[in-house]
Amino acid sequence: MLLRHRHTSVVIAVAALVAIVPKADGSGATAITTCGQTVTTNAVLTQDLDCPGSSGVIVGASGITIDLKRFRLRGDRTSGHYGIDDTGGFAKVSVKNGVLRSFGQGVYAPNANEFSVVGVVASGNLVSGIVLSGVSVSVKSSVAASNDLDGIALSGPSASVKSSTASANGGNGITLDNGDSLSVTSSTASGNTGIGIDVAATVNPFVKSSTASGNGSDGISVGGDAAQIKGNHADGNGFVASGPGLGIRATGFSTAPTGTNFARGNDDPAECDPAALCCAHTLCGSHCVNVAIDLNNCGKCGHICPGTVCSAGVCLP
Repeated sequence: MLLRHRHTSVVIAVAALVAIVPKADGSGATAITTCGQTVTTNAVLTQDLDCPGSSGVIVGASGITIDLKRFRLRGDRTSGHYGIDDTGGFAKVSVKNGVLRSFGQGVYAPNANEFSVVGVVASGNLVSGIVLSGVSVSVKSSVAASNDLDGIALSGPSASVKSSTASANGGNGITLDNGDSLSVTSSTASGNTGIGIDVAATVNPFVKSSTASGNGSDGISVGGDAAQIKGNHADGNGFVASGPGLGIRATGFSTAPTGTNFARGNDDPAECDPAALCCAHTLCGSHCVNVAIDLNNCGKCGHICPGTVCSAGVCLP
């Protein structure tokens, strides 16, 4: 009887170790081992999983982190199945570090405040790569590529995209709408069929230090009052759309947008609308500089003349 009791205890202990994966901070996390698993605590993916006819991971509680640990979840492009499924609307969920491929949508959280995605690649999905809606939803350091519709689509006040890339998607690259203070910073949108970066806010939209190139429609389109659009590059956009595409376009404002950007080679030779958003010289950081005469940027950005004259891009004594 004692031996049997010890054997039973060992089995129970092993099962507990399998279900709980130690984290670096000493706490525990649920192991994700099967497709369609619902998680209600912090959870980690332990292996690549192929999920035909199923979602990858289903969110079952607020305030949890799902760490994909650089593994891959792969579907079969079936509509209604998601790599990460938060159709339950659970808030303050973080998804990070992995690949979500060939689902209906990569990450789908249609009503989840403060949902965040970090370090995720969402590619080849039937509709969009990453779709979040709610207050303060965010995407950082992520990639959305070759999805049939939009790459990254966020909706709600204070939505933000930072240090992310959207390329070769069938719709827009990065889309933010339906709220104030929407922001895109240090991100890239290239080769998308629609608009590269499309931000539609009521007030205070912000697009900074981002690049849009080779998109079918406008490179960067920003709607809303008092927009800040600065330090961006938009090249070679607008050659697929029915009308001529601009590098940068701002609309829907009573207080004019501010900022200086660089745009060239776009289908519409105006490059920017309003024209004041475009730098007619050289963009050094976020500053428009005439390197032919600027003492601190003589001939090129950052070249400081020791003398008092910069002429035709050459320092003179």
